[in-house]
Amino acid sequence: MIISTNYIATMSQYNTCLYSENPKANIANQWDFGFLKDTLKQLDSEFKSVDNLPKTDKAIVVIPARHNAEKIDEINKELSKINHVVLFLMGDEEADFPVEKIEHPSIHIWVQNPHMGRHDKYNKLGTGYPMHMHDNLPDKLEKVNDVYFSGQVTHQRREELMRVLDTSWSLDILANATTSFTAGASPKEYYLHMTQAKIAPAPSGAVIPDSFRLFEALECMSIVVADTKTANGEVMQYWDWLFDTAVPFPQLQDWNALVGIANTVLEDYDNLLHKQTAWWLQYKRNVKHKILEQLHG
Repeated sequence: MIISTNYIATMSQYNTCLYSENPKANIANQWDFGFLKDTLKQLDSEFKSVDNLPKTDKAIVVIPARHNAEKIDEINKELSKINHVVLFLMGDEEADFPVEKIEHPSIHIWVQNPHMGRHDKYNKLGTGYPMHMHDNLPDKLEKVNDVYFSGQVTHQRREELMRVLDTSWSLDILANATTSFTAGASPKEYYLHMTQAKIAPAPSGAVIPDSFRLFEALECMSIVVADTKTANGEVMQYWDWLFDTAVPFPQLQDWNALVGIANTVLEDYDNLLHKQTAWWLQYKRNVKHKILEQLHG
């Protein structure tokens, strides 16, 4: 017997559907659903499973895009049951899903891990923080370290960062290189150190600059230092593009600049943290309001 991996959450005014044509893909358990799930929960979502999309006037639909790249015909057929759709294509860092082939007369499309040039016309959503993050945060926020990084060192950008962190600084640094994803500290230990850090470097992901770490740092109230160079060396102003505004945190393309940036940040830390935190809270509110506007507009 195959257990369905499609889900629906019934709200007072509309439906929110977590849907997949691939029986092995369950978006409800994927790490990169954390931020969006929290956003939808603030809209009073309560998730329940279904075998297919319902016939209804309007709905939010969330698809694990990477795992459904070959299912575009089936997805279009299911989407046609709904008159007005807000569609989220999640977890597709490699941009394998053919979003250009989505066919629907009344739809708003959000792309997680979007690529500059290809996804410019769609609503953009970053990786966000993992599903388990808030369950593992410490009760107390206490900043005792200047800089913290722990993660897999699997490409050039992360190797460059580790070389800088291994040099002798006059700062309190905690750095840990791992060989693979989740091979380092336990979630509770990792988030303890993240909340204790004043500054969190966020090196590029494997394909685009986007990564969990940047959003974890924002949520943990650590000043982000964001990468503007991909693992293969391409320079891009990704973060201003992703957020559709000038971001309030430092960005760099040479990790040797981290020393100077960190010292500058620490000189005005409270003020910079206030600006970043206020911006992040406003961004989260804007995403929630935009979803509602698109659904009811």
